[in-house]
Amino acid sequence: MMKDIIVAAIGKVSAEGPIRVADWRLVGKTVSRREQYFVAEKSEQLRSVEEGGFALTVYVDGEAEGKRTRGEATVTIQPTHAAAEVEEKIRQAVFAASKSKSPWYDLPGPAPARVALPASGFESLDGIARLEAVKNALYAPEAAAGGVAPARGASGTWAPGATATRPRVNSLEIFLSREDKTFLNSKGQAYDGRTWRGYSEFVVDAPSAGGPVELFDDIEFSEPDAARLSAATGARLAQVADRAVAIPMPSLKDIPVILSGKEAEEVFAWFAGNATTTAVFTKSSTFALGENVQRGEKDEAVAEPIDLWAEPALAGLPASAAFDVDGFPLERTPVIQGGVLVNLVGLIRYADWLGQARRGAFPLFSVSPGAASVEAMRAAPHLEPVMFSDFRLDGITGDFGAEIRLAYWFDGKKRVPVTGGSISGSLSELRASMRRSSERWLATRSLCPVAVQLHGVSITGT
Repeated sequence: MMKDIIVAAIGKVSAEGPIRVADWRLVGKTVSRREQYFVAEKSEQLRSVEEGGFALTVYVDGEAEGKRTRGEATVTIQPTHAAAEVEEKIRQAVFAASKSKSPWYDLPGPAPARVALPASGFESLDGIARLEAVKNALYAPEAAAGGVAPARGASGTWAPGATATRPRVNSLEIFLSREDKTFLNSKGQAYDGRTWRGYSEFVVDAPSAGGPVELFDDIEFSEPDAARLSAATGARLAQVADRAVAIPMPSLKDIPVILSGKEAEEVFAWFAGNATTTAVFTKSSTFALGENVQRGEKDEAVAEPIDLWAEPALAGLPASAAFDVDGFPLERTPVIQGGVLVNLVGLIRYADWLGQARRGAFPLFSVSPGAASVEAMRAAPHLEPVMFSDFRLDGITGDFGAEIRLAYWFDGKKRVPVTGGSISGSLSELRASMRRSSERWLATRSLCPVAVQLHGVSITGT
């Protein structure tokens, strides 16, 4: 087996010197992927892909200024490589690792998983049925509406409505992979795992007086969850119908902005990202253990304290993992409680360097629900952008902004689709007054509130 060839080569290279391999980590992955492309609802291409390989990281220890150091380097090894090629790649990695002088840290030893990953519903389906289930779910809203746009009612729910604008799924791509992973390190930590990784990106369009208008979106999934998949395309079909009749956004002031969906997740991800060992050690984060991380720069009162957990697994999300990249076992961990930072999570090397307990680097997080429903937030005048040209939120400063492709403006009497203009602000300044919805959803890497309400966002009209 290639794994045995690599392990033997590590020993040979280390023994021949002059640089010794102190530790190593080997990760093997085999991917079986199916891809299908559609124009409208017609399949244009279907193909299968099989690929695999190994990522080997070697660690070389040294000393600098009287302190023990550790360097590392990673090389990719293909199953087709001969033993001599493997040895040469390892020599190159060992030489590169010897030039790095980071503070020393140890690799995790043998430890069992602390969580059981949820089984995927894709396991019980065959290859064609898997893609068909995903495709049917994504096209279901268009089929249910009979080619008529799902109209947005006053309640904010989506239902077939009598509108002259007929949106459609213009194009759609589906990628579905089965990933089998094997992990082994020099300390004896070893495990195998399987992940189902689904991804779809799609474009919806609708005719308008000025020509066709389009909206783009994507979704990641690890389950053939028809409701979740249908909701993704259903929402965008309804929104592109509204985009076709949207008016230019007027100049608006002194009203809250409601961010929903992926943009809401980005807000909560800012808190999660700044509560990591990496961010604190590198001083890119101003968060400190025991401090309230929701208080703004003016130390104002917090409107709605947040609870945030680091999550190893969330059913339906392909990033779920029982172990982190170093092979450290993960378990659900409170990070922020009542707005106060109670634990740092992240790469174990930074935990060691900070003198903190090792908790591991988590792929996912969850956030507690808020007090008000989305509809309660929408009851007062507000602006709710639902599609941006390119929403950006700086992971360090919290500064955000983007041009608006579609938003809903509620003036206290009517809800109007608008387009154009932009928003900008900074979470560092707005975090204390933010409120979140009582409803939660499964986003890209979290289970978090559907919406977050921000006060003091700068709104620029067209």
